[in-house]
Amino acid sequence: MSESVTDNKEYTFFLPNFCSVTSVFILSIGAQLIAFMLILATGDKLSESWDELGLLSVFVQWIALTSAGVLCLSKRWLSKLPLFWSAVVAYFMIVLTTTIISATAQYFLISIDYQWGSVPETIGQFVFRCSAISAILSLVALRYFYVQQQWKQRIELESQARVEALQARIRPHFLFNSMNIIASLIRTDADLAEQAVEDLSELFRASLKQSGSMVPLSEEWILCRNYLRIEGLRLGNRLTLDVDLQRVPQDAAIPMLTLQPLVENAIYHGIQPLPQGGAITVLGTMSGNMVCITIVNPVPKQEGGIKTHGNQIAMANIRHRLNLLFGSHAKLIVNKTDELYEVKVLFPYIKGGV
Repeated sequence: MSESVTDNKEYTFFLPNFCSVTSVFILSIGAQLIAFMLILATGDKLSESWDELGLLSVFVQWIALTSAGVLCLSKRWLSKLPLFWSAVVAYFMIVLTTTIISATAQYFLISIDYQWGSVPETIGQFVFRCSAISAILSLVALRYFYVQQQWKQRIELESQARVEALQARIRPHFLFNSMNIIASLIRTDADLAEQAVEDLSELFRASLKQSGSMVPLSEEWILCRNYLRIEGLRLGNRLTLDVDLQRVPQDAAIPMLTLQPLVENAIYHGIQPLPQGGAITVLGTMSGNMVCITIVNPVPKQEGGIKTHGNQIAMANIRHRLNLLFGSHAKLIVNKTDELYEVKVLFPYIKGGV
């Protein structure tokens, strides 16, 4: 339990992971831009300052990468401290690293009789100037990291609230219809009534799970199948299914309650309004490393497709969760015609276990 709490603190820590290649690369680019800025601030011609730019670039990169290494090694310890003290300690770590490297660099340059800039400086003057610049830039950077982390947490909390609302939303008339069906089956077909109770309990159990959790595709489809079995008791021969998910990995991780709301919309806005009913087609395909789940259902011609309000709420929730978990790699594509409504869910294949 203590280990999970520690991992959670590291996850919510305001500093980025300086152990990752991406963070180091971005930091190197930023350090190089600072070196260019410092050279331009001197007013010297850039064509006459290439040697100084190269030396300054090495110096700034040395400070940036060493500071990143120090923060990387101390992240687990810093994440255990209160926010204020972790920020203070990280701040002084960066300034202290800059001080040590500046003193070492200036001592080396003096020893080889190299003059940095047009005005000679002692070690103390050079260290003070570099430390002051580092103190200002570090303060701005730490403030930026803190604001960014707070913004990210707020977005995640809002997303979690929306996911919980989606998971908790089981249509009241669906519940009442299911209970009436179960009551009518108790005397005529006890086994079928028991199966309906189990399917309904699975739907409620899913709505009570931790929001935002990822589940294997096979588990998500079991939830859809339970829902479809209950609706099949109500709609009878008006509902037919054409399902082919054999071409996609069953252990592909997908946000829980992604497909079930889409199937629910297909029934309530497509199959149910049609007197003759219709078929829901569910097809799974792979394109490279992308999983594509397509759900197609007929719609009443006179309504021009699906009802806007209920469908858009579910679509917005699903699109938001996909974007949060997969970023721009996941998409929710809707295609409408006068007779068909097609939804495609595309997301990268990440093994989630079976």
